Amino acid sequence: MTTLQPRPPYTDAELAELYPPQLQLQLVQILLRHGERTPVTPRFTNTGLPAYWSYCNAARHLRSAILEDDSGKFSSLEWKRRLEAFGPNDLPVFAAGPSGDLDAVCDMGMLTDLGRSTTTALGRRLRHLYIDRLGFLPPNLTSSESFYFRTTPIPRALESLQQTIHGLYPSHTRSPDLPPLTIVGRAPGEETLFPNDSNCRRFAALSRAFAQRTADRWNGSDEMAYLTKKIGRWMPEDSPRVAVDSHPRLSGIMDTINATDAHGPDTRLPKEFYDPRARQIIEDIAVEEWFSGYRESQEYRALGIGGLLGDIVTRMAGSAENP
Repeated sequence: MTTLQPRPPYTDAELAELYPPQLQLQLVQILLRHGERTPVTPRFTNTGLPAYWSYCNAARHLRSAILEDDSGKFSSLEWKRRLEAFGPNDLPVFAAGPSGDLDAVCDMGMLTDLGRSTTTALGRRLRHLYIDRLGFLPPNLTSSESFYFRTTPIPRALESLQQTIHGLYPSHTRSPDLPPLTIVGRAPGEETLFPNDSNCRRFAALSRAFAQRTADRWNGSDEMAYLTKKIGRWMPEDSPRVAVDSHPRLSGIMDTINATDAHGPDTRLPKEFYDPRARQIIEDIAVEEWFSGYRESQEYRALGIGGLLGDIVTRMAGSAENP
């Protein structure tokens, strides 16, 4: 959500056009991406960028279900999580954030406090639209039977969904006797919420082919030379030129730029990384690498997004046939 600029709320005129009075709204399906997170791997630490960021205060407030005894009763264990890393001479040391903090340190690719805040804000926006303005949902949650919540196995996705639910129905709007909400997950091999190249060999092969074509097209370009001129001094010695398939990959460079841009001054890269032209070049090439296959290949579309669209259409048809 780093680069997302939400549009203003719908006006009354827009709502009247989108939801004409002669029609009745029966089903809403919302697909959301996770909120702001840390990079999925440390990069550019040679710029002074810390490997570990202390933007994850949720790590101080963890709770796990604990089986008490053979009676089958459960209680909860409250705990906090610290990360450990290699120190001098490979001795274990606690990972610390930029200010030396130990208890709010984020893992790689972890939803940050900011990501929790923005996904909660998304939930509030949905509440304003579907409860306050359209009256499609009840203002208080007494039953979850009309809801279907689903997430991928990735922790930041689950946490983003939970924060969005909290924004949609804050704690004071949830009935005291409301049963625990059901959140559905799938085994990784059956996941359709993202293009599942880890479990579909053909799709993985197509993805590599389109990525290679993008590399062949752009690696020797003036645009890539501009990127190398801007940030090449911080690239590794064994991969000094920026490229689609450099180390780090161009998409990985974008990952770190976007993650640092979203957060505070303690985790910033040199100003050259935020050069507007450089960022536009990186985004354009990354979009081509990731999405050109969907535009050009029916097989790519079917394997990459067909399962998810099938899920969506099935629920639409079910709602129409059994309102």
